[in-house]
Amino acid sequence: MRRVPVLLFTVGVMALTVVQAAGVKVKTEYDRTAAFPALQSYSWLPTPPYLTQVSPEVGDRFLSADVIDTPFRASVDQALAAKGLKPAPEGATPDCFLVYYAAFGTTINANVLGEHYAYITGWGSPQVGATPTTALRVLEQGTVVLDMLDRDKKKAIWRATATGAVDRDQTGPQRAKRLKEAVADMFKKFPPDK
Repeated sequence: MRRVPVLLFTVGVMALTVVQAAGVKVKTEYDRTAAFPALQSYSWLPTPPYLTQVSPEVGDRFLSADVIDTPFRASVDQALAAKGLKPAPEGATPDCFLVYYAAFGTTINANVLGEHYAYITGWGSPQVGATPTTALRVLEQGTVVLDMLDRDKKKAIWRATATGAVDRDQTGPQRAKRLKEAVADMFKKFPPDK
């Protein structure tokens, strides 16, 4: 008789976990002319400041770079290693660069993507060599955007956006797990088909 409540509790916890993981929406975009099979190494660029609705002076200990950066980068490094890419050795020139942006509140703004590193996208940009892509964007809570940049052309050749990847109400281990799952979804179809 005691088994029924325990079984119901276990099923309830499992259902909650599935709903929580299902809350992450991943979208990828890429430059159809990029030579993804030729990529063998990468380097991380410094992460631009996170977009939050909290004053930088106040800070948000649940959504700080210290809490998000390490698990996110480790998950990306692991996903890329599984695809055959490795970090470029210190001082070596990588085949591509990685940078991510994070938004931790609903933000509606004219967002200039790539303004921190002056790059454009390899899709939807008006012309090669133009200024960074400007668009009206709604970045929902917990959104992480990962860009892969062509080393020579200063343009993004691949972008993955994970909406709902970070939840301020989660514990550190829960947040790291959710980030890892989001990154796994980002790289499911990488390298993309032409």
